[in-house]
Amino acid sequence: FLALEPPEMRHTAFRFQNELMQGWVPKDHKRKGKFTSGSVINFLIALGSFCNFNDKPLRLHKKGLRRTVDVTSHSFTTQDLSRMLNAANVQQKAILSTLCSLGWEVSALFTLDKDTIARLISKAQQDHQGFIYFTSQRPKTGALRLGVLNPLAIEWLGEWLKIHGVESHESRLFTYMTKEGINRMLKHLARDSNVLATGRIHTHRIRAWVMSGLSRAGFNEFQIKFIVGKAIPISDLTYLETLRQEIEDRYPKAFEHYLDISGKSPLGISQNDLDALKQMLPILQQFTPEDLETLSEFKKNRKP
Repeated sequence: FLALEPPEMRHTAFRFQNELMQGWVPKDHKRKGKFTSGSVINFLIALGSFCNFNDKPLRLHKKGLRRTVDVTSHSFTTQDLSRMLNAANVQQKAILSTLCSLGWEVSALFTLDKDTIARLISKAQQDHQGFIYFTSQRPKTGALRLGVLNPLAIEWLGEWLKIHGVESHESRLFTYMTKEGINRMLKHLARDSNVLATGRIHTHRIRAWVMSGLSRAGFNEFQIKFIVGKAIPISDLTYLETLRQEIEDRYPKAFEHYLDISGKSPLGISQNDLDALKQMLPILQQFTPEDLETLSEFKKNRKP
């Protein structure tokens, strides 16, 4: 390969990329079906570094590296996530509600410090604040991001801390968990809650659900990027402070209408109770005023 001329090297590399993405893989290189687009691109980047080391730069341009769009994974709805939350145990509720609150990549959960989160929750409770906002830096890109913990996440993180609290010597909030483990957890929750999946269940679709909810709530591109940790071209810290204030002003309403997976209506009635009321409505409509009066008298005369 190194004996080729630079144009031939690039042509061979891109041909290799396209064939892998189309599923052509030698049998001795095949492990689990087709290569993913990410693994192919990572291989080409490594190949480029190897060529640079040997003084024959491959000069791969980013625009020549094609990433495919995931159209096969299941797109979560608010109802899906609400059913999954109801089927979860305390730790699973804490993980799912935190993912749906932060909108971060799943690996970021493993960097959350238990004591820091506990202090943030205690401070919010002391100040009677329903939402927690804190600044973080995404390890992968170095981009600053604004972590947001909504009331549902605060509730279940608090319950998890009671179990995994001060007696634990682990500094991480969620221990003994992996990305694959959380993906399996989501698959089990989807199955146990009878979610009809239209594709593979994957954590990154929760991140997409959060961004979609923020967009429907009227958040602009920079505000969404600041929350989920995508790089913002403007690095002015004053501008980021303005973004933070705008987010803090608008997020509570966005949570109420688009990001609440508790299954409760704005009146505090659960979805199950609403469904039960809908089923009872035809029966209640058949009651006459005399029937209602009889029921009222029965309630008054009933013994405690």
